[in-house]
Amino acid sequence: NNEGFETTPSAVWYDKGGRLFVGRRAKERLEDDGDNTAAEFKLQMGTTTEYRFARDGRTMRPEQLSAEVLKSLKADVTQRTGEEVRAAVITVPAAFDPPQSEPTKKAADRAGLTVSPLLQEPVAAALAHGFQSESEKVFWLAYDLGGGTFDAAVIQVRDGTIRVVNHGGDNHLGGKLIDWEIVDS
Repeated sequence: NNEGFETTPSAVWYDKGGRLFVGRRAKERLEDDGDNTAAEFKLQMGTTTEYRFARDGRTMRPEQLSAEVLKSLKADVTQRTGEEVRAAVITVPAAFDPPQSEPTKKAADRAGLTVSPLLQEPVAAALAHGFQSESEKVFWLAYDLGGGTFDAAVIQVRDGTIRVVNHGGDNHLGGKLIDWEIVDS
């Protein structure tokens, strides 16, 4: 991103002047200005959850917040490369069903991205790894222990074709949640 980091936290903050900030700066406001900050909203996609910003009373749904994150990422790429971003591959937890995936697509649309393909996170990880195998018949288990989700996919490579055999996950079992269980025990 434009701050020089490889990741941009999914966090949104409105300052006293009503300016919107996304990413690290927003995430840092969770503790001292939590009433005007939203984070970890991906797990609420497809629900009726609304995030309220106390300073001005504005409310935003998870897909609106996700759109702000996508807009920020899009702007960073445009600024760094000088090219306009029109589409992106967006990853979602393996256990996302249509009620969660549709708002994710809407967030992409709100961010000005054309209909973008959604790719399950463990599948994306497996593709990024490159399936380096000598065998033409192989199965891979790719898993993703994210901040709030755990996802797994069994992927088959056969005769040069990659196919998802099965996938699953738990949208409420992630690394951060496990960390808090350990801390609270």
